[in-house]
Amino acid sequence: MSRLPLLELDDISEEYHHLFTDEYLGDRHIFRAWAHNPAVLEATLEYLNTLYDQLGQRRTELVILTVARARGARYEWHQHVDIARDKGITVEEMRAIGGGDFSSFDDSEFVLLQYARAVESGTVTDQIHDALAEAYSPAEIVAAGLLIDFYVGLCNYIASVDLPFEGGEFVGWIPDDETVIRLFNEESS
Repeated sequence: MSRLPLLELDDISEEYHHLFTDEYLGDRHIFRAWAHNPAVLEATLEYLNTLYDQLGQRRTELVILTVARARGARYEWHQHVDIARDKGITVEEMRAIGGGDFSSFDDSEFVLLQYARAVESGTVTDQIHDALAEAYSPAEIVAAGLLIDFYVGLCNYIASVDLPFEGGEFVGWIPDDETVIRLFNEESS
């Protein structure tokens, strides 16, 4: 049970109803909790969309899954398994992130995931930063760092309100094909 009530659409000011359409957010618990402050929800989504545009969909999802795994954030991992799959991340890649093995990723993604883990744990070194700077522009490094930091904070926030994930069983850190396929078949029905 969430420490904050999960608001229903009728509980949210009508001027913010557009945020909860299927084309925009849909019905996710995180947004129903944030809806207690819809102005902050809307501003946060604008901020995140700007960061997402900077890194691209695939790299954004790789970073989010890496942070969720490093933080042990079951809700965030569970939410992003389906999103990541839609953005071209394979079950094998999710398994690799879940197991902390980035060796199968190309050099630019490998260094980004290393950086995500280092930012999350507060252990960025000159070596990690310099490797990132060889593959990414300064603007992309800013976006990556802020995205990572946002998701570290979000994982902490989710834990603080004890947010349950939506239906279905937890898709574990190293998802098996059967669970992921079932999850996607249920959603497409």
